[in-house]
Amino acid sequence: MSARIIAVTNQKGGVGKTTTTINLSQALALRGSTVLVVDFDPQGNTTQGFGLALTAVRKSISDLITDRELPAEDVIYEGEGVSLVPATRRLAQVEREMVGMTNSELRLARKLSTLRDKFSVIILDVSPTFGPLMNSALNAADSLVVPVDSSFFGMAGIKDMLAEIEEIKLGTNPKLEILGFLLTLTDQTRMAGEVCDELVASFGDKVFSTKIRRNVKLKEAPALGKTIFHHAPNSFGAQDYLALAEEVEFRLGLSIAPEHALADRIPSLEETLPTSAGGAR
Repeated sequence: MSARIIAVTNQKGGVGKTTTTINLSQALALRGSTVLVVDFDPQGNTTQGFGLALTAVRKSISDLITDRELPAEDVIYEGEGVSLVPATRRLAQVEREMVGMTNSELRLARKLSTLRDKFSVIILDVSPTFGPLMNSALNAADSLVVPVDSSFFGMAGIKDMLAEIEEIKLGTNPKLEILGFLLTLTDQTRMAGEVCDELVASFGDKVFSTKIRRNVKLKEAPALGKTIFHHAPNSFGAQDYLALAEEVEFRLGLSIAPEHALADRIPSLEETLPTSAGGAR
């Protein structure tokens, strides 16, 4: 088993990046994958969305970036199906320090490479601004999921982000590819339809067939520290992310043994995330 590393990224905020990271990860786990989520955003929203308070974090992604000798396993909060490398607001300070570090934007890639044989998929939630954190994620990733919201400004910044991706491909990560563009916050308005049409016209089959419908339950879940599957397993949001997980598996060529699937039972939050890092339960 060698994990595929996916970065969920868009330089535009408010597109459902963190929501997608949390719920795609849980959906993949329910379908049988072993998933590691890496919160690489100083806001720590993914960490909190999984029910882990920032004040309870002992070691985080910041430690992994700054301490070359620290084993990656020591910052993992293990759970059933989904494990987590958390982030705290300290990551914003670390990003500033990375400017003076040698090969700082390759450190994440090196640390994650030691975990490839332990997971099926590694998913990064990436800070929505260009800089050392985004560049680090692009260097670490094999492929990208790009959420695009169904608003008037939905396509804003896509060209700039594609240019950044090309720079990384020409330099330090030539195998980086876009796994797919994901339309989020969709509804029945004409605007949503126009954004979808423009996305398909621009990127063709790189656009996921699955669309994430606007759903109040998806907004409620992270505030409660829950995935959509723990909060509202029969909602449109849960249905959409399970469909996306199936599509992602197909694009990655993942083959999951049926006996590994958790789909017949939603793990409790206590099972999903533990209370300590370093493999301790």
